[in-house]
Amino acid sequence: MEYMQQKKLCCITTVDATLIAFVADAMYQFVEQGYDVTLVCSNTTRVRKSKGDAFRYVDMPMKRGVSFTDMLFMPWRFRNFFMREKFDFVQYATPNASLYASIGAWMAKVPVRLYCQWGIRYVGVSGFMRKILKTLEHLTCLLSTDICPASRKNLDFAVREGLYRPEKAAIIGDGGTIGVDLAKYDIGHKQECREKVIAEYPVLKDKLVICSVGRLSRDKGSFELLEAFGRLAKDREDVALLMVGDTEGRIPDRLLPITKYERVIFIGFTDEVNKYMAAADIFAHPSYREGFSMVIQEAMAMQLAVITTDIPGPSEIVEEGVTGILVKPRDVQSLYEGLKQMCASPERMAQMGIAGRKRCEELFNRERMLRLTFEHRLSLINRKCV
Repeated sequence: MEYMQQKKLCCITTVDATLIAFVADAMYQFVEQGYDVTLVCSNTTRVRKSKGDAFRYVDMPMKRGVSFTDMLFMPWRFRNFFMREKFDFVQYATPNASLYASIGAWMAKVPVRLYCQWGIRYVGVSGFMRKILKTLEHLTCLLSTDICPASRKNLDFAVREGLYRPEKAAIIGDGGTIGVDLAKYDIGHKQECREKVIAEYPVLKDKLVICSVGRLSRDKGSFELLEAFGRLAKDREDVALLMVGDTEGRIPDRLLPITKYERVIFIGFTDEVNKYMAAADIFAHPSYREGFSMVIQEAMAMQLAVITTDIPGPSEIVEEGVTGILVKPRDVQSLYEGLKQMCASPERMAQMGIAGRKRCEELFNRERMLRLTFEHRLSLINRKCV
């Protein structure tokens, strides 16, 4: 394969965490092939420390959430930036960065404008705000030359919603972003990590541990999980809940008694997600909306049986009845029944974990996903930058 040299590429997200977790590693291959790659987010300090000097870095402060002030000014800032730098390829992800960069790149006539549609913000929102967010999503899609949805079902949903034509989009492999680092999620160290966590939280000893990873928030299904676990804990004394992630907003008053259970442990934010997953038997992720969900892939890599919602993304990662169980979104009873069913059959649960690890190794390993991402981006550059 012949590689085009000296092309200028730019990747943009609203916050640094997305660049670090999902973008930078996929762009190293372009640097190695002689491309000039610039990474942009609100503050690149952490990205610089994490990823080193292989890239150029540019800070472009953007507010999170809906900001009408940013909507007025940020597209022009990006337009001027793109005009000055003359990029051949611009990739953007996350809602705000994608909106501003797509407008700016369109005005600057950047040849390749790739929207990584790793989630659709208006899903799960209702009323007037849904209409606003859908209009902004449609504009981002309209101004992009190409779109990379997180999965086939997400692509199909976007097409049904009229966001873009199917020929404008392509998914990477079987879905997802950069895949799982299987060396980090090494099941050979699972027992060792489990013992460390149990030493830290002795109440977990001899328990069936249900683990959740992510923001403790409404749209992640965190409150349904707490309520479902509260019901399960009344049936069984041998279950525990390990919730990893920051709390976003207020936990409803009706659930506060459950948060006081000795068998409910809140870890907060941690860089050692793999360690806490290793202490679990079941991974629960009852989200309302997802792009594809990296944490489900990571849980499968750690050989956990998965309970998640039957929505685009998660339902494509999990093979129903083989690697996990799908439940209805926003439905406490369905989630409770899924947890009860899983805990009732430890042997089946273990078989699901083994099958999940195998599926992750075959479809979602990082080496495969990085290679497919590189080939996809390269094909766009070679086709349009002549």
